[in-house]
Amino acid sequence: MQANLNAITLASSPAAPEALDRHRPRGWLRALHGAWQADWRERRRDWRVWLVVGVGLALAACAALLSSMELRATLDGRAVAQQAEQHRWSQQGKKYPHAAAHYGVYVFKPLSALAALDPGVEHYVGASVWLEAHKQNELVYRPANDEPGVTRQFRLNPAFVLQVLAPMAMIFLGFGMFAAERERGTLAALRINAAPLGALALARGAVLLCLAMVLVLPACVAVGVLEWTLEARSPFSDGVMRMALFGVGYLIYLCTWAALIAAVSARAPTLRASLAILIGLWAATTLVVPRAAVELSQMAAPLPTMQQFRAGLDAALGMPDDPEQANRDKQQLLREYGVKDVKDLPVNWAGISLQRGEHHGDRIFDEHYGRLFDAMRRQSDASALAGWLSPAVAMAGLSSAAAGSDTNHHLQFIDGAEQQRRRIQEVLNQAITEHPERDGVRHDGDQALWDKVPTFRFTFAALDLKALALRQGLPLIALFIASLLLCGAGLRHLRSGNLR
Repeated sequence: MQANLNAITLASSPAAPEALDRHRPRGWLRALHGAWQADWRERRRDWRVWLVVGVGLALAACAALLSSMELRATLDGRAVAQQAEQHRWSQQGKKYPHAAAHYGVYVFKPLSALAALDPGVEHYVGASVWLEAHKQNELVYRPANDEPGVTRQFRLNPAFVLQVLAPMAMIFLGFGMFAAERERGTLAALRINAAPLGALALARGAVLLCLAMVLVLPACVAVGVLEWTLEARSPFSDGVMRMALFGVGYLIYLCTWAALIAAVSARAPTLRASLAILIGLWAATTLVVPRAAVELSQMAAPLPTMQQFRAGLDAALGMPDDPEQANRDKQQLLREYGVKDVKDLPVNWAGISLQRGEHHGDRIFDEHYGRLFDAMRRQSDASALAGWLSPAVAMAGLSSAAAGSDTNHHLQFIDGAEQQRRRIQEVLNQAITEHPERDGVRHDGDQALWDKVPTFRFTFAALDLKALALRQGLPLIALFIASLLLCGAGLRHLRSGNLR
């Protein structure tokens, strides 16, 4: 599987005759070019390279195809359901506005084409929420609830391929980058031929990176097709920047692995040791640390159970608003209009009272849900700290943030849906307020009133680049720099004469 198993990888390199010129830029670049050609030629001839790349490409293509088809079906289904809900709301017929407030309406969470690359938490959170009077409901219809346990534990998608499988493929293709030649005793020949180890490492790492980037192609095609066919249905105002972050992030991530592979291969005494160390690093950083980070974040910021949360919320909602303040407000209103009874008011006190009740409930919802959401954000922040230990954790956070499928974007939608619920109540209660009862007859709303409610069109806020850089960008770049330093240390180890 190693292209570097041949005894003379750079014997015919153009740098060989330039022993005295190896420290000059031109000679170094010639060595780089020669190393690239030699390594690329050997890898093209190795059937095991084609096997690894072929299997990886097949998995990447399946992941991209399945994710894009699933996302497209989900978006089409939600669009149809949203139109049906809007039609049902508009055509509900004549009724008392407060009855319409309880009649309610569903709204659905929008998704972007990038969610096909990294679905993030989308399979484990709800897709729709019921908006009605007096209640802030939880989202429902979690896709994971309808899936078997094996599917929930192992979900093939482009993010999984790029974060987990691509580094594994790079390891199997590159673990003998230097260890193979040292084990065979041919690395000394490269030094005799004055091959710069830095140029050699860069060329071989670049070839390795190019082979890994093949796994990115299906995802790029899938997102391009989705963007072309979504007809401007993107929920982002900064979609281009998100795509750029996506691409740059994965490039840095794969470069980090290329440098790590070169570093370990240069330092490990044998092929077996190189492979064992790299597999251990891969398992720790892509499997163990991400899972441990989730568990530790739950301990750092524990969430109440749904029963505990709902019990506390219901208890707070059961406490009435200040009746004395309500009476003072009523008396003030009577004085403003110069009447002694609410029946004589030119406005309907029932609508004002209903809106007061909504404000009372809103304060309670903001308090209880605010504490819950703050705990969820603290969990995300605590989990992100593991990005300083694992590039996979940092990349997963950056990837899901760019795709709009992380916890922060989910909370944005919850807040947007709640603001829509409150707008509905304001419109309906205002209609009640403007039409006082006459002879015990209440005013009924019709389609003209229902259509006054603005259509729900949700757009996510632009990415906070500063926060994203601090949480995911800096750890990812720091680990990349650390991998380069380790690679440099490994090469110095070889230069010092440790060629066996």
